[in-house]
Amino acid sequence: MKQKQPSQILFIIAGTLTIFGAFGQLFNLALAPYLFSLGSGLLIYVQGRIAYDLKTSDARLRRLVRLGFLTSLMLAIAAYLMFTGSNSWVVLVLMYAASSFFLSFRGN
Repeated sequence: MKQKQPSQILFIIAGTLTIFGAFGQLFNLALAPYLFSLGSGLLIYVQGRIAYDLKTSDARLRRLVRLGFLTSLMLAIAAYLMFTGSNSWVVLVLMYAASSFFLSFRGN
C-alpha cells in the first residue's frame, strides 16, 4: 500500500471538517460554523502550501494551482457569512465546488 503524504492526509481531514460544518449549518447546529471555519482554513493552508511548493513546475500547472488557491479563499468568505447568519454562504460553497470540479479535470 502506498504511503500518503502528510498534505494529502491534512487535505482529507480539512475536507471532512468542511463538509460536516456545511451540513451542520443546514441543520442549525451551533458548532457548525466553527467546524466549517477550521476545515476551510486548513484547505486554504494546504492549497497555499501546494502553490508555494510548485515553483519549478510548468506554467500551466502553476496557473491551475494558483487558481485553486484563489477559489479556496471563497471558503473563508463563506465561513464569515455563516457567522453573520446570512444564507449566501451556500452560493460561495457551490462556486468553490464547481471550480474545484473543473480544476480536477484540468490538472494532473
